[in-house]
Formats: sequence, structure tokens, C-alpha cells
Amino acid sequence: MGEPVSGYLAGGPSQVRLVVRVGLRVLQLSSFPRRFSHLPVERRSRHLEKLEASRIGFARDLFLLFKTLAGVSYSRDPRVQQVLGVEARCEGTPSPLKLDPAAMRAPADVERCDVVVVGSGAAGASVARVLSEAGLSVIVVEEGDHYDASSYSRDVFESLPRLYRDSGLTVAEGRPAIPLPVGRCVGGTTVINSGTCFRAPGDILMTWREQHGIDWATELDEEFEAVERALDVTPVAQGRVGRNAELCRIGAEALGASNHALARNASDVTCCGSCPTGCAIDAKLAMHVSELPRAVATGALIRSGQRVTRVLVKNGRAAGVSCRGGYEVRARAVVLAAGALGTPELLLRQGLADSSGDVGRHLRIHPACWVGGLYDEQVRGWDGVMQSWAVDEWNDRGLFLEATFSPLSFGAHWLRGAGAPYKERLRHFDRLGVIGVHLSDRSEGRVALTGDRARITYKLTDDDAATLRFGIARAAEVHFAAGASEVYPQVGRVSVLRPGEATRLVEQGRFRPGELRLEGFHPMGTTRMGRDPRSSVVAPSGETHDVPGLYVADGGLFPTSLRVNPMITIMAVARRIAAGLADELTASARPTAPARSEAR
Repeated sequence: MGEPVSGYLAGGPSQVRLVVRVGLRVLQLSSFPRRFSHLPVERRSRHLEKLEASRIGFARDLFLLFKTLAGVSYSRDPRVQQVLGVEARCEGTPSPLKLDPAAMRAPADVERCDVVVVGSGAAGASVARVLSEAGLSVIVVEEGDHYDASSYSRDVFESLPRLYRDSGLTVAEGRPAIPLPVGRCVGGTTVINSGTCFRAPGDILMTWREQHGIDWATELDEEFEAVERALDVTPVAQGRVGRNAELCRIGAEALGASNHALARNASDVTCCGSCPTGCAIDAKLAMHVSELPRAVATGALIRSGQRVTRVLVKNGRAAGVSCRGGYEVRARAVVLAAGALGTPELLLRQGLADSSGDVGRHLRIHPACWVGGLYDEQVRGWDGVMQSWAVDEWNDRGLFLEATFSPLSFGAHWLRGAGAPYKERLRHFDRLGVIGVHLSDRSEGRVALTGDRARITYKLTDDDAATLRFGIARAAEVHFAAGASEVYPQVGRVSVLRPGEATRLVEQGRFRPGELRLEGFHPMGTTRMGRDPRSSVVAPSGETHDVPGLYVADGGLFPTSLRVNPMITIMAVARRIAAGLADELTASARPTAPARSEAR
């Protein structure tokens, strides 16, 4: 598949390499009696297009994997970008906060502190700041390395292994297979996300209180306000949203659909086109340029490049963590903030905190898809704010639509077709408007262990698939109302929609769930919080029911899907848990001296 792709795959998960090797053999034989590579170019293109629309799930998923890899490789070429006129610019005011590399060097022996925090994303950074400001000694242990605007790579094949779990190849297996891009670096997924900031809807929090016994769930205003101040959360100003968002607004208003500007943690950015590979100027207040530097300023330490392999338990109580390579942190309490994928994997490897049998279960992912519209005018979505407008008219059905324009390497492969027809569509990339359709899912998945690796599975139900198709049809109607001439849905055999076709062909069509092309962005629910230890993993205090001193503070706590982007809610919940832990530790004994290393 070419040297860049081969080099990239070499650093990815072994199961993906196996799928690619097997898949290439299957592709060669799929055009029997002639081998695929022996077909003329035009016949190869037609054969690939048949695979893309196939009802056979494996054939379709295989094609999409190959198309993604080839599309990323093709679109990263500077010559392609120059022809298309694409320029991923970022304009705004950089964060004044930076991390001191000296605060991230880990010794090769043992350190002691009051609390060790596993993970440095939205949850871990929030916990670290609250605890360190309370006078407790804190060490944050992070598997990934530290990068910022001085060291990000704009080459997607370099940035994915640096910033993403599994080099960006984390996938929830199922029909369909759903990619799950998750961060693995200092700052976690906040480094690579779009920066969209929503508070959890009040009715969701009321459900948590009334049905799951989380009494404080409806009392998070103070935490939300603290987070929004810390991240300078502000709605994107009308003049900065960009043409992609303007078209979304125009279409929504023409339909009479409720819509509004999105709030982000990048208040004065006027152009952003590099979020998935790290904000080129660090104007987006991700954790490594906001909460982590504040935590370090009050004494916290960060140990990057350290993969936690075990929670240390002494006399039945969590007493620290050990990492690959022999480094250990011994602590009075352990807070797991490795995310809804990483935290259950760690617990399952030891069989910890799982008397309910729920560790790793109830995975929700907000399945989503890209819906593009072709306009007669230049849209140049990369010239505005990447994600800046929302349509919430159908929020009561669990749908939230957001105008979002991914950089070329992350968006080009969503265009339908192969060969010359695909390149022709790509040639009009500057005329594309894009709306993301997200679903607050009732479908569930699971994180489990298969041998020495974590396996993620997810089953999209017929009902959720039908709701997604309804959402895709509504996104198409928004595009058409704004003047699009054709729309590209991510549904089975429907490659292009013309005005008036969305309801009949997409919403009312007969499709299996596996015929949708989806991504998932917000893993939640795999270590659910609740009062009843028979149906939850973690108590409302954040402490696991089974292991004293072992806390969880990430999105895995959420007992239901959230219906909005979860970053702000994760941070607010983490702050609440950290404040309770700080009260307990400072009341029970004098805090430990600042973290220090000692001989083993």
C-alpha cells in the first residue's frame, strides 16, 4: 500500500496489521477469475465502488479501511493540498500557560505522594489541580508523551502515533465497525478534540440523581462555572464561525430548526484547522496548556511515557501503581482517569472492583457520521472555526447536529467513490459544507480482554440505526435549504442525494445497521457510578465499591449517554470527586510531603 502507509501500520495494533494482510489477499481474489491487481484501472475503480456499497459487512469494512489509509496518504501530499488550495491555518491568541519539561521526568525507582492520578486528560488534569491546590502531594502518571505547539507534526502519519491511542486505529468491532479516535498524550483527548463545550442537560443529570442515587448530580453549577472560567469557555462570535457554519445556520433557519453558536475553550480564535493534530498555536485550552500547568504550579508532578500495568493493593486498600519498566508510585489513594477505554482495561487485567460484573460493560460512544453537501459557491471550511454551530431541533430524539469541517487528511476519505470519480469529488473540496450527526445512544458495547489485548465491541441496534438515518436525512435537508446541489450521506448503497430524496431514500429506506458508515467520539459508561454495588462499579463519592482508596473520575462513570460533547461534564464531575477526596485525606491525616524519589 506504499511506504508511508506501511511505516504507519508498523507502529499500530498487531490485529490491524493482520486484518490488512488478510484483507489484501481477499481483495486480490475478490475479482475472480482475474486477480484484482491485474484488472485495468477503470475496472478496479468499479470493483471498489461495488465493495463500498456491498451488503456484505466484511467486504464493506475492508474497503473502508483501505480507502481511509490510501485517502490519508494521498491527501497528506503537499502537491494535492496545493492543487486543492487547502491550508490548515490557526489564528488566535496562544495560551500563556506551558508545562515545564522538568516536571515530567520520572525517576527509575519509587516515588511517594498523597494521591497518584492515572491519566492526564480532562478528568486527570481536573483532579490533579483540585488536589494540589488543597495542599496534597500529587503525581499524574501518563502513558503518552508531551507535545505542544513547538513539537506537533502536521504530517498525519507522524501525529497519529504520537497523539492517539493505537496510532488512531482503535476500533469498536461490530456491524458496522466504528473507529474511536482517543488521545494518548499529556492532555489526553483534549489535545486532539474540537474544543466544543456543553454542560450536561438538566434532565440527564436528574436521571442520574433519581435512578442511580447520585444525589449531587443536579448540584454541579459551581463546578461547571469553575471549569468554564478555567478554560475561558465562550460562544464562537458570529463573524468568526466561517462559511461552513454560516450555511448550516442559513439552512436550519430556512427549515425553522433551532440552532445556535457553539461554545468552545478557544475564545478568540478566528481560524482553526489543525485540532485533530494539536492546535498549531495552542490557542485551544487543552489540559496541557490550562489545568495541568496550574496543578504543577501548586506542586503536582507529571510522569509522562509511563504505562501503568498494575494498581498496588495493600491490606485490601489501593496503595499506588506500578508501571512497565519498574517505576512505582506509592500513595494514600489512587485515582483512575484513563478514560472509558483505558480504566476498565486496567481493572480487568487485575480483576479489580468487579463484583458487579459491570467493569467494561455499558459502553456508549455517541455514534456519529459526516454528511457533506456540495455548493455552487466556495465554502473553504478550513478558513473558519472547525466546529462552531449546532442544530438542536431534534435533541429530544437524542440527535445533535454540529457544523464541523475536519482537515483534509481526516475528512477526504468520507467522500464516496473510488478512482477517477472519487478524485473528481475531491477536486471540489473547497465547495463542501459538512454537518456532523451525533446520536446519544441506547446501544451498548463492551471493553473486554482477549489474551493480552483489550477488545472493544459494540452493537448498534435497529432503533438507533433508524434514528441516525433520520438525523442524516435532516442534515441533508439543512444542506439543501442552504443551497447545496447534492449531499453525500453515509448510508449503504445511497452514494448521492438530490433535493427531495433524503426522506424516501435514507429515512424510509430499508437498511441494516451495518450499512451505516460511522465514527464514535465520546466513550462513556464502562465503570458506571451508582449507589447500588450490584449494578455499578463506583459509588457516588467516586470510590470503587470493592476497593477502598481506589477512585475513578473519568467518563466511564456516566450511567447514561450524555446527549452532548462530554468534556465539560467530565471535568465538573472530576472536580466534585477530587474535592470530596481532598476533604477525606486532609481530615484523616497530615498530607504527605512533596513527592520525592527513594531507593527501591
